[in-house]
Amino acid sequence: MPAVNRERKHNSNPMGKRKHWYVPCIAPALAALLLAGCGATVDLNEQATAETAMAVQWVPNGSVYATAAEELEYWSTAQKLESALAATRETAPSVDLNELLDEFCAAQPGSFSLYLQNPATGESYTYNTDALYYPASLLKLPYAFWLCGQADAGTLDLEDELPNQFRGRLSDTALQAYNDAETIPAKAAMRAMIAHSDNNAVTLLTTHWPANESSGFQQFLADYGFAYAATCDLTPQTGIIGMASTGEFANIVSAVYDYLDSGSAAAAYLKTCMLAADHDILYVPDGVPAAKKYGSWDYAYHDVAIVYAKHPYWIVCMTDQGDENIDFPEEPTQAMQTLGQLVYEYWNP
Repeated sequence: MPAVNRERKHNSNPMGKRKHWYVPCIAPALAALLLAGCGATVDLNEQATAETAMAVQWVPNGSVYATAAEELEYWSTAQKLESALAATRETAPSVDLNELLDEFCAAQPGSFSLYLQNPATGESYTYNTDALYYPASLLKLPYAFWLCGQADAGTLDLEDELPNQFRGRLSDTALQAYNDAETIPAKAAMRAMIAHSDNNAVTLLTTHWPANESSGFQQFLADYGFAYAATCDLTPQTGIIGMASTGEFANIVSAVYDYLDSGSAAAAYLKTCMLAADHDILYVPDGVPAAKKYGSWDYAYHDVAIVYAKHPYWIVCMTDQGDENIDFPEEPTQAMQTLGQLVYEYWNP
């Protein structure tokens, strides 16, 4: 487990354009492909329309596969999946979401964990949720949630001004507007930390409000079921350290889902920060609001999305497929795009 999260890449271009991945209409065709792999009889020709599906060609970047043959098999399957995406909803067989997601998650390389929930219906799905990961920048979400709770209780003030220890060094970062300022508003730092995963912002905030045992942050995590809360810190001295599971982060996200619409000023501000997140990992259709936070580092690539669709839901996805030298590794990003579209179209047909 790394001692310090140096995620410098998030500061190099935090305001850059989001990288969009296009995945065509997926749920019926993916169901057909996966069920066929299980031995079920599915005739894709009967489901296809007259339109020809365009297969998306991918070039692996930083492969996580043990052998060339394993990688070739995965990408061959991916291309078959893209070819099947012309199937229509009208002719597609009804599918079981649990079966579909079991097949999808099992097909991913490395460690892959998923927790999703539809709060309105109570439907949920879990896969490998006890696996432990380095949380990387995902730990910034419970930190922000913790700060907001203290602001609600009156024990800290998010209107505080933070000394600008990075004065003259903030150009081309999420805090570039404060490059020459002597102080930076705590709210501006929180927005940069959540919306753009800016690590200078984390340093500013944790210098003022450390997240460790003595500050009560570890107990806060323990109260939400973090078995290894004692390993989790965010301070200028330690950076971001710790380990946690998808199931534990799901406890946080479930609480955040309720909190964001609780009516407090801090909750409303946190929601605006999460809605402004500028990354594009878990698929959410254009025009559909989503409150998000991600984390990325060596052996850590995670994303959280609270999707405010007609039928809202939330997802926590954590993997060990990160690379400190690649902002958005292609293979796990494509997997999360596919996953996000599958879930969205199942609950919002």
